[in-house]
Amino acid sequence: MNFKRLTLLLCFAALTGCAATPPMSLTKQEQQNLKNVEGTLFIPQNGLAVTVVPTNPGATGLLGALIVAGIDAARRASAEKDAAPMFDQLHDYDFRTVMKQASNDAIATLQDVKFSAPLDVETVNSSTQKRIAYDKSSASAVLFVDVGYQLQSGNLYISANAVMYPKASALLEFRKKPNDADPLDAGNAIYRKTFNFGKQHVAAAEIKGDLTEGANSIASQLAADLNHPL
Repeated sequence: MNFKRLTLLLCFAALTGCAATPPMSLTKQEQQNLKNVEGTLFIPQNGLAVTVVPTNPGATGLLGALIVAGIDAARRASAEKDAAPMFDQLHDYDFRTVMKQASNDAIATLQDVKFSAPLDVETVNSSTQKRIAYDKSSASAVLFVDVGYQLQSGNLYISANAVMYPKASALLEFRKKPNDADPLDAGNAIYRKTFNFGKQHVAAAEIKGDLTEGANSIASQLAADLNHPL
């Protein structure tokens, strides 16, 4: 594995929070029992975040932590200053709208998994919000997609964590570790995947196109994965 590839993977791991739960694909049997699906995109972030790779503290204890915090704060401030031309370009750009359109265009191409309504975007990502969306749904399964995006060291990273929970009785048998007390417990999921997009050395003049490319890539990856069960 080359250095650039390793760097991209490490950044994706940081963006997705290094989820401990393993990925799960839909099976053909599960897909056949999916009469209809409802889905929601959760995109709390309303603008391009600028981050830096955290400094290795080296020294231990409170003093070391304070020194590192000061260094990283200065590095973030410098990175945000360098990214100012990108913010100017994105003044009239709404990533949420772009991601929503890309996702709905992609799921419209699905052959076997049918969505009963277009995906919508929620700006508050919380267990309560997801529980409300789940309880209100009349579909056979509910899909939640958490989307994050950031600029780090001049590179653009977009990641989406997709999780599907069953509601129809025909799907309940496919839960790995059933927990009837909490339908959104991790053991109840029948599908879980993370999709990533990365682009190195993005420029201000190209940032809109790069974000749109990333949204389309994430949406296409999700649709392709749902369309090809194991």
